[in-house]
Amino acid sequence: MRSLLPALAVSLALCASPAFAGAADQAFLAKLAGTWTGSGTITGDETGSVDCKLTLTGTDKVNFRGLCDAGKFGPQDYSGVLTFDEKSGKYLARSNGETVIGVKSGSSVVFTSKMKTMAGTGNSVMKLSASTIVIDVDLVRTDNNEKLKSHLNFKKS
Repeated sequence: MRSLLPALAVSLALCASPAFAGAADQAFLAKLAGTWTGSGTITGDETGSVDCKLTLTGTDKVNFRGLCDAGKFGPQDYSGVLTFDEKSGKYLARSNGETVIGVKSGSSVVFTSKMKTMAGTGNSVMKLSASTIVIDVDLVRTDNNEKLKSHLNFKKS
């Protein structure tokens, strides 16, 4: 379980270089500001529940800071920044020196990434909208090849 939390944090702790967003993109980012609470489950070879709090602040540059509690597996904190790069026309997220590009899908922006951490390798998908944030992570642990999945749903408090 501990090995899934760093992967979850990498998925959540996305940030990007500041850029001035177009009017619609800036309005979208501004709608994300607020306090979000989330919960979900971890399934696979290890199981458990996860409760999270995520705070987003800003408008064209949205800073976020979060904390997840996975019960007996302990807390995980993360932070970062989301922006829209007007030059490339893309939403960007960066964490721990890595950048992930978001794709607009209807009223949401979806960030999909492959990850390789000390804990293992996997994929994460984070879907952001003004009313919900959904994060899904699939991970195969490096130490024992166990497969883990997490699914978290966030709502504004």
